[in-house]
Amino acid sequence: MIERQFDPLLCIVKKQIFRSGSGEPLTDPETALQVLKESRLQTVFSIVFPALKKLLLREQPEKYLKYNELFMNELISNANNLSEHNELHRLMEQNDIPYCALKGVASAYYYPDPSLRDMGDVDFLVAEKDFERAKKAVLSAGFTVDHGDDPDSFHTCYKRPPLSIWEQHRSVNGVPGGEIGEKIKAEINRTIETSEIITLDGAVCRIPDAFHHGLIMLLHTASHLTSEGIGLRHLCDWAVFADKLGSSEFRSLFEDKLKSFGLWRFAQILTMVSEKYLGASKKEWAQIPGFTDEQLEAVIVDILSGGNFGRRDMNRYREIKYISNRGERTVDSKNIVLQAFGTMNSKVYADYKFIEKHKLLTPLGWIAEGGRYIGLLITGKRSNKNTSVMLKEAAKRKEIYSNMELFKATPHT
Repeated sequence: MIERQFDPLLCIVKKQIFRSGSGEPLTDPETALQVLKESRLQTVFSIVFPALKKLLLREQPEKYLKYNELFMNELISNANNLSEHNELHRLMEQNDIPYCALKGVASAYYYPDPSLRDMGDVDFLVAEKDFERAKKAVLSAGFTVDHGDDPDSFHTCYKRPPLSIWEQHRSVNGVPGGEIGEKIKAEINRTIETSEIITLDGAVCRIPDAFHHGLIMLLHTASHLTSEGIGLRHLCDWAVFADKLGSSEFRSLFEDKLKSFGLWRFAQILTMVSEKYLGASKKEWAQIPGFTDEQLEAVIVDILSGGNFGRRDMNRYREIKYISNRGERTVDSKNIVLQAFGTMNSKVYADYKFIEKHKLLTPLGWIAEGGRYIGLLITGKRSNKNTSVMLKEAAKRKEIYSNMELFKATPHT
């Protein structure tokens, strides 16, 4: 069941991004403060604060000053982010390096007002053959490598004082293994060649076309949802994107490929949740016969309970091993105990290559991993949670994600 503090938050987000919903505006300053606190955990602060600033200014002027400063900082950060995307575009063009910006700016493009979408790092995709040239170009712009300077790393992260963070990606997050994963990789490899140049609040940059942006969002969302959590911002990103496309356009772009990737049902579920809780217009292609209101509520509760990348409940990281397959974020039909053993073995083999070659030593790896976890508890780097409660939460989450049938190909109709 949706917790009480989430109701006004959802009402405000609904009105801000889709101008839908009814009811009286929020008048209680204490509730407003709770909603603002929650909006930061869900990374939708820039959506929520404009709707509450008059109330705070009138009823809680000191709190208003605090939150208005945070809001202005977000606006400055977003403006700086767009400026840096402009810089990225010039840098790549000058060096004749094909690229494509990902995530934040690509999602902001679909919002009714781009400033509603809080943005952080500059993420961009470069083909492997151009990776070193792109690295040299970024370093020439005053950046230094922060981490990921390894041919096997997923991305290389750069920093430049005072606050610039750029991430240069080889691929995108969330691609599973196996045959379906290979199909998705082949499609992701077309992202740069099919990308489009856009202008957003004066900034020029290259973003994925509609299909590849939607696919990347689904992969990214599925990966984090089935691990630490995604929060409301990611649902908003999907909601405004899906709402921009007409039903026939969406079907022609997505249905056949997403069915072959095992992501069509996931796209439908995210859209139905967006319709019910964010006020997005109803899409006939998204309706799943027999999918109940209770199941939709379970999804939105799970999204809200985690917060953006698990900020509301960091213990969700502990639940991952009972839910999804390590590194792939796929969710199968194993019970949580068998899932835990499989995930633990995968972690042991990833951390101890010698044991991977001599699997009879696997129990020693379990002991080593257990000792490492106890060390985190003792040092306070990981908080403890009642094991029975954690197992119940893991089982609930696994049931929710199993209903999504992630990466299970379905026949085309």
